[in-house]
Amino acid sequence: MKRFLSIVALLIICTSAKTQEIWIKDNNYIPVEIGDTGVFYVNPYSTAFFDNKEYTSIIKKGYTHPGFFIQPKVSYKLSSKTSIHAGFHMLYFAGTDSLEKLIPVLTLQVELFEGTEMLLGSIHSKQLHFLPEPLFKPERLFTAQPEIGMQFLTNTNTFKADSWTNWERYIKPGSKFQEVFTMGLSTIYRPNGFENRKGLTLNAFGFGVHNGGQIDSTNLQVTTMINLGGGFSYALPILSGKTLLGFELMGFISTDKSPNPQSKYLNGNAIYPKVYVEYLSFRGELGYWRANKFTNPRGEELFGSYSTVNPTFDSDIRNLYTAKLIYNTEITKGFVLGGRFETYYDPEQSVFDWAFTFKMVFDRNILIKR
Repeated sequence: MKRFLSIVALLIICTSAKTQEIWIKDNNYIPVEIGDTGVFYVNPYSTAFFDNKEYTSIIKKGYTHPGFFIQPKVSYKLSSKTSIHAGFHMLYFAGTDSLEKLIPVLTLQVELFEGTEMLLGSIHSKQLHFLPEPLFKPERLFTAQPEIGMQFLTNTNTFKADSWTNWERYIKPGSKFQEVFTMGLSTIYRPNGFENRKGLTLNAFGFGVHNGGQIDSTNLQVTTMINLGGGFSYALPILSGKTLLGFELMGFISTDKSPNPQSKYLNGNAIYPKVYVEYLSFRGELGYWRANKFTNPRGEELFGSYSTVNPTFDSDIRNLYTAKLIYNTEITKGFVLGGRFETYYDPEQSVFDWAFTFKMVFDRNILIKR
């Protein structure tokens, strides 16, 4: 674990992830310094979704996630620098006879210094940690909540940072499976400020997935997989000024930093240029993905070299032409409507994969007692 921590601490590389940004731009996060002290709030946070993947590729087959989750919580602000939030998370998929998940939620939040907070317990993951789709699937907003661990958040007019640990699997002595956790550090710098959508945007991040532990009974190898990236985006106003035309260029690296690497693909790389147009709550984009022996354990599998269908279909080289149309808007305070349509064309297989998603989200703090 010490080796893993030291590796993650060094992962600070520039990239851009504006596609994810517009999909989660209305997701609610309230810094602890905002609001009155000594008051109670309730937030009936809930999301209904229909997420459909029509994939026929040899890399991944399609599936559908129709369902909803509710995560109501009660919040109390103890002081101008501290708050506590408690509730539960319940996930249900349509057509099943039981709940997929029912777990408690607890967050303790403290401002360490101006603009920077620490969270313990259920961490803030509704913004996908600012990671791009090849590294972090958008469907995790529906299927992988809440994340639990430790987090540091920084928020200023031109700079945001998210440093987190998400403990995905806990082990006890003799457990027949390994512990699993992810760690990451991501930053966003926008010189013109976050209220201004035009101009330059830079992100920096490092992200790793660790499987291991010393007290399990599996005798499996300890593994540590790392993803890095680098790039930029730049947007210019066109037409009446409400429309933005932008260009985005990203590069990625994957590497196996396990003590005894056993991966088929020890090191990989990828490049992902895009052009996009944004108008109010809409974004359309065209992109080209080319990867060589690239692995992405928490990203969209279509971008990776490993096949989830059959290992004999693993592909060293991955070429994809992508097109996306995304809509995300706040209809009324706390109520968000979103939709996205995405296509992935593989010229090597002559396969056209596509997907669509609809979501409705309610996320609003309501004062119940002063």
